[in-house]
Amino acid sequence: MRHRFDMVILGSGSTAFAAAIRAAELGKTAAMTEVRTLGGTCVNRGCLPSKNLIEAARIYWEARHPRYPGLGAATMPLDFAALAAQKDAVIEDYRGKKYGSIVADSDPPPLR
Repeated sequence: MRHRFDMVILGSGSTAFAAAIRAAELGKTAAMTEVRTLGGTCVNRGCLPSKNLIEAARIYWEARHPRYPGLGAATMPLDFAALAAQKDAVIEDYRGKKYGSIVADSDPPPLR
């Protein structure tokens, strides 16, 4: 099935979605392409996953190195596989709410 579009957007990150939304506001059609996973680098491999794991590392480190006199260091078990699974679940949920819901509501336009 072939469709005609006013714009082709390469990638599916936040800037790509901003361009597609703006095109729709202007009454234009857009096709979005993605080689990897919906959401682009920031959501899947950059900002979101790194900040999630950095925060877990901060909590773990601060438990062992308390900042206040009178607080003793605490040790906690570290299950990296569980941390990675939690990070993946956060990414999947965010990707679905932020990007997947928009794509799911889209239908290709008819041929003109």
